[in-house]
Amino acid sequence: MNLLPVELLLPLCLVALFTGFIKAGVPSLGTLLTASVALLFPPRDALGITLLYLLVGDLVAVSLYWRLAHWNELLKMVWPVLVGIVLGGVLLMFLDNEKLGLTLGLVVLVLVSMEPMRPTLTRWALSHPGRIRSGSGILAGAATTIGNAAGPILSLYFLLLKLDKKAFVGTGAIFFMFVNVTKIPVFLSQDIFQGKYLASVALTAPLVFVGAIGGRKFLEWVSQIWFNRIILWLTAFAGAWLVIRNFP
Repeated sequence: MNLLPVELLLPLCLVALFTGFIKAGVPSLGTLLTASVALLFPPRDALGITLLYLLVGDLVAVSLYWRLAHWNELLKMVWPVLVGIVLGGVLLMFLDNEKLGLTLGLVVLVLVSMEPMRPTLTRWALSHPGRIRSGSGILAGAATTIGNAAGPILSLYFLLLKLDKKAFVGTGAIFFMFVNVTKIPVFLSQDIFQGKYLASVALTAPLVFVGAIGGRKFLEWVSQIWFNRIILWLTAFAGAWLVIRNFP
């Protein structure tokens, strides 16, 4: 297999570093990662390329944080997420990436705009945990299938649960490992993985581990209050980016 030209290989090095950073530090930025790769490659190809890096990042994140995960919450979300992944696979067959990106961006911005209502929503969620969990799981499963964009949705759900930053990253690490592995058959069935990129991804993938070192140091350094703020700001930015890039 031949490597990609240098002008594409160098950006892939940055993608690998950024993947490690977000997996070990700020896991809600998968949407931003996918959007960045889509600037360099066709959207469907970008989905496949991004997923390969994310799978490597999942291995790193799980090895670092699996002990901190809230397993009970994760097990309750399995079936809603699987339903969402199936729905996302169906959408991939019928809708183009621009319309999907615009829809996801709008959904994310609506969720972020509800942040001032979080105390009220938290009280309601504690009274209706099944509805919140099912809705978040289905939406996250669909979003991750059509755009690796479950991060913002899951981040807002975890903030609603008031998880501390380490439990947040640990629970997210297991969740994303599960959904990303589950997506492989869906992507294979729709020819989203392209063999011409495999050699270049394999060459640059070790940089994911380097990026994870920086992400882990960031997580240790940042306070809980600023962690929550950064999650919200970057989530809003990712949603706005999707809307701007895909607005007709």
